[in-house]
Amino acid sequence: MSSIIEELSCPEHEEADTKIVYHACKINDAANIVIRTVDTDIAAIMLGHMHHLNDGLHVWMLIGTGNNLRYVDLTKIHEQLGESICKSLPGLHAITGCDYNPAFFRRAKSKPFKILKNYVEFQEALMYFGHSEIMEDNNKQHEIFNVIQSLLCYLYNVGNLNDVDAARLQIFIDSYTVSDVNEAFNNKKLRNFDASCLPPCKSELFQQFLRANYICSIWNNAHLKIPTAYEPVNYGWILEKNQYYFKWFEGDQLPNYVSESLQQMSETNEGDIDNDQCEDWSTEDENGNIDDNDENY
Repeated sequence: MSSIIEELSCPEHEEADTKIVYHACKINDAANIVIRTVDTDIAAIMLGHMHHLNDGLHVWMLIGTGNNLRYVDLTKIHEQLGESICKSLPGLHAITGCDYNPAFFRRAKSKPFKILKNYVEFQEALMYFGHSEIMEDNNKQHEIFNVIQSLLCYLYNVGNLNDVDAARLQIFIDSYTVSDVNEAFNNKKLRNFDASCLPPCKSELFQQFLRANYICSIWNNAHLKIPTAYEPVNYGWILEKNQYYFKWFEGDQLPNYVSESLQQMSETNEGDIDNDQCEDWSTEDENGNIDDNDENY
């Protein structure tokens, strides 16, 4: 006959990722724990919670399939990396792409991790993710967001900057600065320019940042029976017809002067088309025949 152990019951945890961590944190005896999974989320969350575990516990992950099964010693990884880096891993994983947040194009995980190991200020900022102070205090939120902007600048090889909008401009200028001031800009070969290789603009990154904080409000509190009291709305998602969608950015998609310039160009091009059509019609004779010798046929 089955029974429910209330201490281990955690209905507020929607994902097995955090339930596994919650159950591990409730084990008081010395033991070996083996987590059978291939989910990177669980590794990041578990490493971020090693300081909550009983000292006698040793945690392993069993990954792979068939003849490629192998054990990963999470306890040893925690000892080698140190508590600061491990506690910042959930935040790093959430902001650089996970099941609930898009990744930065072609940036993967290894380079962000190398940057994280080298800079304590990034570790301290990412450890704050999901904390009630950053979720509720706008000043603290923007203070941490500015540090994350610096992290993104390092990730895109412009570490001398700390503003992603300035980084986007710098990367573009470095690639397409004219060698001659008299050279027409439209002669530059922009055909191969891939805008997805630029860092996200500040408005987009801020929504990514909000989503990462909401995710970490669950992940970093996985040892609690109720991991979060926050709702996704206002943290990078919008609710429409009982479904959540990404909120990509706030404000206008383009500055007003850019939108107006594009509209003027469009109207000018339409005018040119009309003029060309008039010239084509002028080549017809009275019987509607086209003069093949005309240059505009």
